[in-house]
Amino acid sequence: MTDSRSSNETAGGNETAPAGARAALVLGGGGARAAYQTGVLCYVGESFPEASIPLMTGVSAGSINAAHLAANPSSWPSRTADLTSYWSELTMGDVFAPRSLWTMARSFVQGTPSEKQTLLDTAPLRRYLDQRLPTDANGTLTGVAENLEAGRLDGLAISTSNYATLQTVTWIQGCSMTDWERPNRLGRRTTLSLDHVMASTALPMVFPAVRLGDAWYGDGGLRMLDPLAPAIHMGADRLFVISTRYERSRAEATRAGRTAAYPSLFQMAGILANVLLLDVLEHDAAVLRRINRLVRRLEDGHRRLRPIDLLILRPSVDLGALARDYEVDIGGAMGTLLSAVQWQDDPQSDWLSMLLFKPAYLQRLLEIGYNDAKRQHPRIEAFFARDSMAGNGQPHPSSVSVRS
Repeated sequence: MTDSRSSNETAGGNETAPAGARAALVLGGGGARAAYQTGVLCYVGESFPEASIPLMTGVSAGSINAAHLAANPSSWPSRTADLTSYWSELTMGDVFAPRSLWTMARSFVQGTPSEKQTLLDTAPLRRYLDQRLPTDANGTLTGVAENLEAGRLDGLAISTSNYATLQTVTWIQGCSMTDWERPNRLGRRTTLSLDHVMASTALPMVFPAVRLGDAWYGDGGLRMLDPLAPAIHMGADRLFVISTRYERSRAEATRAGRTAAYPSLFQMAGILANVLLLDVLEHDAAVLRRINRLVRRLEDGHRRLRPIDLLILRPSVDLGALARDYEVDIGGAMGTLLSAVQWQDDPQSDWLSMLLFKPAYLQRLLEIGYNDAKRQHPRIEAFFARDSMAGNGQPHPSSVSVRS
């Protein structure tokens, strides 16, 4: 499927671009669907070995991929190949362990809130990441500092949600920027660690919260209404965005809406997951394009906003619908909940696809992402070509927004 659209619309940043402005990789959430992002990156690494993406931002599952790329001290092709290898080997047991009904019930009876009151334990994921990322005894991502010093990276940003203040807090390492504050979102400079990655992926009630400093944090997508903003704050003038949300055609949406069954618990959970983790990125991209139209109408001498070049790659197939082809045996309290509801009959399996860390499903997403990127080779090539054009002082061409 190669239905795509291109426009002459870039987006306006909120300040003058610094000299030598850079490209940023923006990776959103989606749980196991982040394997699709890796498939795209695998093709980019193979076909564009000299590509330069010095800024990286991640939220939720996207923070895992961003951390892998930013902390790996090898070349760009090797980094994307290593990331693909990790996802190819990943199993459900590497990501979480189910909590038993007895463990959860006993914790609730004690009356004190604790991590044991979540459905799944993510200690396996922390161990998995600790084994595969350059870290020290405190979990600090030492590879990030190494890449910053070597010039392979300019900055990494990971977003989380503060449970007490309900603010989105983006933690940044690198970049010559100061902390920022906007309504309900903050940017803070720090030395990033596994705790920041684990916090960004901590979906409420499913995964346990993580303590950073003196506060508890969870999934960065919960209150993040501007997922493209961190990259712009870091000085990016071009955004390479990989979405895991499938864009349905009007005919597909019409067919999906024809169901006589009452919406199930998991169908509604899938809708909420889409709203919190996937839809906001699409909305923010639309806002950026509208701002760009305004910027382009300003005369050059009166522009105080800078244009932001945007490339978005999306799945060519519905990754949630693919999840119905696989059986899930999680066990524990979550397994009991699954067995009590006929989730296989749901018209949408979005919620399931985010927890479906099964090798067969992940391999399928890797292949889809790789092939989608391959079909969009000319547009990806044009995106990276603009880096050298900008370095030669040539004017920026128009942006391209792509639907794979």
